[in-house]
Amino acid sequence: MDQRPSPWSDLPLELGGLILRLLPCHMDRLGFRSACRQWRLAERQHRPHLPPPGLPLMIWLGEHNFLSLAGGELRRFRTDHVDVLRRRFPSCRGSFDGWLLFQRYGEHSMCFLINPLSGANIKIPLLLDNGARFDRFPMCKIIVCSPNLIAAILWGSSVGFYRPGASSWSACPTDYCGRGSYVDIALYRGKIYALNTKDGLFIHEVGDAAAAVAAAAGIPKASHVVDNAIASQPLEIANPEGIVTRRYLVVSCIGKLLLVKLMVPFRLPRSGSSSSKAIDGIMLKVFEADLEMGRWMEVNNLDNGEALFVSGGCSRAVRLTGSDKRFQDNCVYILGHVFSDMYCCEAMPTYGSYDLKNGTIRQVVLDRMLVVWPVLSMEWFFPQE
Repeated sequence: MDQRPSPWSDLPLELGGLILRLLPCHMDRLGFRSACRQWRLAERQHRPHLPPPGLPLMIWLGEHNFLSLAGGELRRFRTDHVDVLRRRFPSCRGSFDGWLLFQRYGEHSMCFLINPLSGANIKIPLLLDNGARFDRFPMCKIIVCSPNLIAAILWGSSVGFYRPGASSWSACPTDYCGRGSYVDIALYRGKIYALNTKDGLFIHEVGDAAAAVAAAAGIPKASHVVDNAIASQPLEIANPEGIVTRRYLVVSCIGKLLLVKLMVPFRLPRSGSSSSKAIDGIMLKVFEADLEMGRWMEVNNLDNGEALFVSGGCSRAVRLTGSDKRFQDNCVYILGHVFSDMYCCEAMPTYGSYDLKNGTIRQVVLDRMLVVWPVLSMEWFFPQE
């Protein structure tokens, strides 16, 4: 008996585009294009004309574990098809935007950035231009600026640049006295902006023009500090007594460089503490960089329906469409381990939101996260096509 193809495969391409516009979550769009060849063709044709996905794809929970924000289900992306990972037993050491950082140990230790959706990979040496070698890649921020350039915080106040295919990294000298210790970096207007523990902001040039300037000055390649954009604040202002402060750099949807400061009162862990107590005394402030005046200006509202998703490895501004009532504009979304790492909580929240308008905090617990308990690492995960 002949099997007739499903009529769904005859979906007109124009109708497929209309359906895709109603799917703001990237995971739903992945499901659409995996249905059949015709639907995959429709998604590929309409992709350039679709609005960007409104939410992070998932939350990375360490190794191959991901938690979907769309449906709350637990997913695992296999990397068996990535050839560079087959020869050893690599460990996944971090998540940065839409990339996972793997390290392969052994005689020829090497790091790799892997896109778990596409299988794309970038080989990263553990060697500096000056011949120094490091056994492990520092667990700091990594940014894939373009297919031809990667930037990262290497140690302290050092930013390193790597061009895929090169044999080593180019890194600026560490300067703890002048620049302090970096906690975050962001690609903004074609340059790398680095933030230290005292809210000081420093600019590092990238690209061929920077390489020429650095060479003329006798500095190793395109990694020198160009300018101190915003001076550091006094320590007593930057870190009030009894407060643990986390800092995140975010570029807004309309091109502003923002600083998110999350201040959590330090308390000694105690047994029996509930997660509801973990939000007591937490404060959050958002500042905009005024680069002309060299200062931070506090802002109380985000622009045009924006929300901020912040974490150590990935921070992103998203313009929400309002179709998903769980996520609201003018809020900052924070991963759950931030609320619980100072406590012995009965259950770790999956994420929380801070409403900039009224200063209220809300926690969300997705039950599927308990499947991979304990959770040692969490990062927002945005897709990279």
